[in-house]
Amino acid sequence: MLIQAVDGAPALSPGDRAAALALAEAYTSTNAMGSYLGRDDPALQAAIDDVIAKDARMKAVCGAG
Repeated sequence: MLIQAVDGAPALSPGDRAAALALAEAYTSTNAMGSYLGRDDPALQAAIDDVIAKDARMKAVCGAG
């Protein structure tokens, strides 16, 4: 869904577009990891932290952070 939003927003700067696509990839990876790793697994926690960091960047771009 995020990738579709990025594709539909040609006014995004290249840096913001890259940040949004990185967030989409992080969400996808974390979702997949969550299907086979336990909540306390360090790898899953690192992936969640990565999503949080990338989400903060997008919130700043969107004026919500």
